[in-house]
Amino acid sequence: MRKVITLLVTSFLLIILTPVDASAAETEEEIEKDNKLSMHQLSNHKSNVEELEMIYIDEETVDMTNNERDLLERLVHAEAKGEPYEGKVAVAVVVLNRVDSNQFPDTVSEVIHQDKQFTPVSNGKINKPAGDSSKEAVEEALHTDRSLVTESLYFYNPKTATSRWLDDKVTTEVIGKHVFKD
Repeated sequence: MRKVITLLVTSFLLIILTPVDASAAETEEEIEKDNKLSMHQLSNHKSNVEELEMIYIDEETVDMTNNERDLLERLVHAEAKGEPYEGKVAVAVVVLNRVDSNQFPDTVSEVIHQDKQFTPVSNGKINKPAGDSSKEAVEEALHTDRSLVTESLYFYNPKTATSRWLDDKVTTEVIGKHVFKD
């Protein structure tokens, strides 16, 4: 659903805002005539789109305040306990990157519960409550630009991993004992 809404908002922006950014050679009258809207109406459309984007962001934040947020906090706690705070944020970002990716399911819950993806799900450690630093890390991951591990869809500890298939993927970052891969 999130991907569909993003696509719709992006398409709407391209359709409505492209004429507003027309070359300086065009006059306001030409822009109005081409779009069959006055500059005032075009300006109102831009405001409506910005409002829609804010509502969309707020809805995404609200979705994360319940069970999925708690699940993500518990996953971060189980996966990154003993890791630096930056590593906890990066683990949360990997889950969010997967939600945004076409290669993975569309919700935090589906990503976390996807078969054989996160050890704490299979060994039950995800059921332990999250600590404060894991909760803060999830909060930061949800409200920052995710630039720390922007492209990363995977992470692992090479010293404890039993499967080595990630070794061939490009390393994007190393934080603490975790290696992040795209």
